[in-house]
Amino acid sequence: MSTFVEPKITLFDIPSTLKPKSWSGNVWKARFIFKPSSIEIIITNRIILIIERYILNYKQIPYKTVWVPSSEIEKTLLSLGGEGKATSKQIDDPSKPRYTLPAILDETGPEQVLVIDSIHIAEYLDEKYPETKIVMPKKDKALEFAVEALFQTTIAPHIMLPLLPYAQKVQDERCSEYFRKIQEKAFGKKLEEFSPEGPVREAQWDALKKALDTLAGILDKNGPNVDFVRGGVDPTFADFVIAARIRWMKTVAPEEWLNRGIEQWNNNRWGRLLKRFEEWEFPAE
Repeated sequence: MSTFVEPKITLFDIPSTLKPKSWSGNVWKARFIFKPSSIEIIITNRIILIIERYILNYKQIPYKTVWVPSSEIEKTLLSLGGEGKATSKQIDDPSKPRYTLPAILDETGPEQVLVIDSIHIAEYLDEKYPETKIVMPKKDKALEFAVEALFQTTIAPHIMLPLLPYAQKVQDERCSEYFRKIQEKAFGKKLEEFSPEGPVREAQWDALKKALDTLAGILDKNGPNVDFVRGGVDPTFADFVIAARIRWMKTVAPEEWLNRGIEQWNNNRWGRLLKRFEEWEFPAE
């Protein structure tokens, strides 16, 4: 008779000035899968952090959180055996690896396992803990990758332009300074120049609305009031991707969220989606 061994998993997240402290979109995806413990020991990847948080809470796998300032991410991951596991390249020098969150450290077995990147984490958790809810169904798995790619190429850029300056404001002092330095170096302009008030900003919001209209039109093919991509009663990785990005918008720019009525866009689709995900949002801090 086998004995159940409680997982010993650490989720690495980026701190903020918010309550709760978690804000990063990328980590939130992972958190949705786990069951948070009371122990609480950077920017498209900010959104992916939300995805991981969602996934962890959804799966109800016990975990703890270690808060890592943006400037310490690479050093932290390399110290845990992350050499060669980077999934992206430096923006200003594509020949060099770029170490980002989300990442989890699983110390359940005889050897610790470090997993980087939201989709790799989702696959790892499904395989390692098959008794939990599956988020990457083996049947038609390509659909999950397709939705992730759709967001990365057609929607995420429209989210980032008007909201990037807000993202800097919710970070603590250490992360905020580093964030500004990295973004301004990568794009060659001040954060304040990304979305200047007036016609430029309004055009950016119009473009974002059109991008979400396109996504909503695709999802509407499932029928009225169907919230999840596969049309079932349970979410999968694709839904975590969408919910994490929508939740990130609300987190970093609550006034814009309210004043522009984003929750009501597309027949209340985005408000309904966040309501479905509420129970998997936050860790114990």
